[in-house]
Amino acid sequence: MECEIKWLANDDTVSFVAKTGSGHIMELDTVKDGSEVSRGPRPMETVLVGAVACTQYDLITGIKEAGGVLHACNAFASGTRREQKPKIFTDIKVLFSIKSENISYHSIQKILDSSKKENGSAMKMLEKSANLTFDIELLPVES
Repeated sequence: MECEIKWLANDDTVSFVAKTGSGHIMELDTVKDGSEVSRGPRPMETVLVGAVACTQYDLITGIKEAGGVLHACNAFASGTRREQKPKIFTDIKVLFSIKSENISYHSIQKILDSSKKENGSAMKMLEKSANLTFDIELLPVES
């Protein structure tokens, strides 16, 4: 994996344009209070998004491999960071809202446990500093 990140030197804020090794472009910004124009997410927001998306990937593929029929899988996450520097994550809570047939709550919990222990690369790094909480909401599928 690689990336190239360029500082936008003509900007009054500390903003960046990143190009990923897969060729995707994204802008990052450090605006925190919303009073200025923001060019993109803050860098630590992307850390949280990446970690949750990795876990969500494990969850989706795990449900499908277990024979579940997946209709929706949404994740709602919140991360708390220390006040002092380095402002590492100390607490990350994720609610996975799932609409699926042919799979139990218990099976979904086992998939998430496996992601935490074996598969989830990004969360593995974050668990060194943060308490991780994964909650599951298994919604009925309307006929």
